[in-house]
Amino acid sequence: MSRSRQKHLYDYRVDEHGSWLCEGNPVTDPELFQLLSRSLFERDGRYYIRCEGEVHPIRVADAPLWARYVFPRLNTDGGIIAIELELQDGRRETLDPGTLTTVPDFSALYCLTTPHRLRTRLGKAAYYELARYIEEDETAQAFHLVVDGRRYDVRLQWTS
Repeated sequence: MSRSRQKHLYDYRVDEHGSWLCEGNPVTDPELFQLLSRSLFERDGRYYIRCEGEVHPIRVADAPLWARYVFPRLNTDGGIIAIELELQDGRRETLDPGTLTTVPDFSALYCLTTPHRLRTRLGKAAYYELARYIEEDETAQAFHLVVDGRRYDVRLQWTS
C-alpha cells in the first residue's frame, strides 16, 4: 500500500528519554512497543516505521533506540572478548565498538545497532556499565575501548 492511500498518518515520536508516544499518548503496551521499535528504519536521515503495509514518519528527539543493559563477555584475564547490548524492546545486539560515539562533555554514549544500523543511545545503566571498560588516553585527550585485543576510539560527535 502506498503512503498516498493510507487511511491516517499517525504522529509517532521518540522523546529525549527514549519513550515512545503515539498521537501524544505514551506507548505503554509492551507488544505494541516491540512492534513499533522493531519496525524502525532510516531513510535520508529521517526515521520511519512500517506497520501493516503503511509507512509512518517518526520524530526523534535524540536516538530512536536505547540500550538498557550491557553484557560484556570476558576472557580469563578480564579482557573483553565481545559486548552484548539489550535494547529497550528486549532485543540483544552485539556491540560494534567501531561505532561508539560520545558528545563533547561525555554525558552520553551512542552506537549503531540492528541490521539497519540505527543510532542507539546507551541508557544510564548501560552507559555506566560500559564506561567501566572505557580507557582514557590523557596524552591524546581521547577515550578508547579494547575489545578482543583491538583498540577502538570513542569518536566525538558535535551534535546529539
